[in-house]
Amino acid sequence: MTFSLSDVALVTSLRDGMNLVSYEFVACQEAKKGVLILSEFAGAAQSLGAGAILVNPWNITEVANSIALALNMSAEEREKRHQHNFHHVTKHTAQEWAEMFVSELNDTVVEAQLRTSKEPPELPQNDAVERYLRSGNRLLILGFNSTLTEPVDTSGNRSDQIREKNPNLHPELKEHLTALCNDKKTTIVVLSGSKSDVLDKNFAEYDLWLAAENGMFLRHTKGDWMTTMPEHLNMEWVDSLKHVFEYFTERTPRSEFEIRTTSLVWNYKYADVEFGRLQARDMLQHLWTGPISNASVDVVQGSRSVEVRPVGVTKGAAIDRILGEIVHNKSMTTPIDYVLCVGHFLGKDEDVYTFFEPELPSDANMAKCKPIDAPKLPTEKKAPSKLPATKSGPKSSQTKSPKPSPAPDKRIGNNHSSGSSRRASPEKVKEEKMAWSVLDLKGDNYFSCAVGRKRTSARYLLGSSDDVVSFLSRLAKGT
Repeated sequence: MTFSLSDVALVTSLRDGMNLVSYEFVACQEAKKGVLILSEFAGAAQSLGAGAILVNPWNITEVANSIALALNMSAEEREKRHQHNFHHVTKHTAQEWAEMFVSELNDTVVEAQLRTSKEPPELPQNDAVERYLRSGNRLLILGFNSTLTEPVDTSGNRSDQIREKNPNLHPELKEHLTALCNDKKTTIVVLSGSKSDVLDKNFAEYDLWLAAENGMFLRHTKGDWMTTMPEHLNMEWVDSLKHVFEYFTERTPRSEFEIRTTSLVWNYKYADVEFGRLQARDMLQHLWTGPISNASVDVVQGSRSVEVRPVGVTKGAAIDRILGEIVHNKSMTTPIDYVLCVGHFLGKDEDVYTFFEPELPSDANMAKCKPIDAPKLPTEKKAPSKLPATKSGPKSSQTKSPKPSPAPDKRIGNNHSSGSSRRASPEKVKEEKMAWSVLDLKGDNYFSCAVGRKRTSARYLLGSSDDVVSFLSRLAKGT
């Protein structure tokens, strides 16, 4: 109450940090437009100094003259000074600071991930083909966009943007993909973030498995779609986020957003580079502090996209359930002794690369490798580290034994509408628990390969979808 009645506030601190009195006075003076006299040694001097009268509290004469100036100041100047400081106080709130802090914290996490990611070597194609031909049961996990599709120019060509909305299979791949699908020793899974209708359009004629929307929907091309989504997946956040995505799409020329069954995706690949980045930063800040602040979702940043999906929805998490269903469907008993995983995946989905990595050595062996001065950390379960593929000598076969999860049992139509559902029988669950014994993979018989990404957790690199097609053609010709 005292602040709102005062004509002048005199703050003569000799030394302080955050001076809240100055901000409180400005906030209370919307009607009276009082003048703030502020010590140049006060912490608030750097932010409110432009609208206040700064003084040296050791100089008594200067302080006295400043008081006289404040009391005799014209209404017009009082108004200008007050508006300057009032704008600063109302804009730079604790909420705004928290939003900026969270935004920069998330940026730091992304930057740290980029720094720790390595740049792997090119795929050793001769070795990969040789091991493929020597194996008896192969599993090929292939991405779709930018992996099996025809190349798209991202330099701003409008026609390419239209083409990318309707991605098509690489024209030179069809013959080779048919040959691979016809090989009885080879199982192919196309794992993509695209909708089911996009995959149906491109792969209906092939004998393979389709995993749409990051593996949340699965079907063999000769069967019906089923869902692999965890039960009770909360999607209540979608409605509140649609307005945010629409807002930024309308204000960012040549951007677009897509509503999927399990996620929302905003893509600014063809927007102006700098403006798109600014808009993406604003969107991320708004999402992290607004509609999803209490929602159980992940915000996934791509190079030119922003995606929001439920926590735990990743390609790596889905491949566990997908593999269980495939093993059961094929009544597979011959060990899978060769795995190739190739894709242009987001960083969040690169856990699919580490899924098939050989397990870590036993704790006893690991203890010998620990630094003497290493601090003791709480025990936690970590993802298995990668073992480099070498030709120095044979490695012992290591059986991957992930925690078995029930295979999907909700059958759905092509539009993902709810259909009849059934519970897995005890016999089926028993078979699925035993199914993992068929995954018997040697370290040198696993090839994970990122397409068009320099920083990745994959073992190897391929430059583009053209390189993928060339490599798959070599596999097909050898079968």
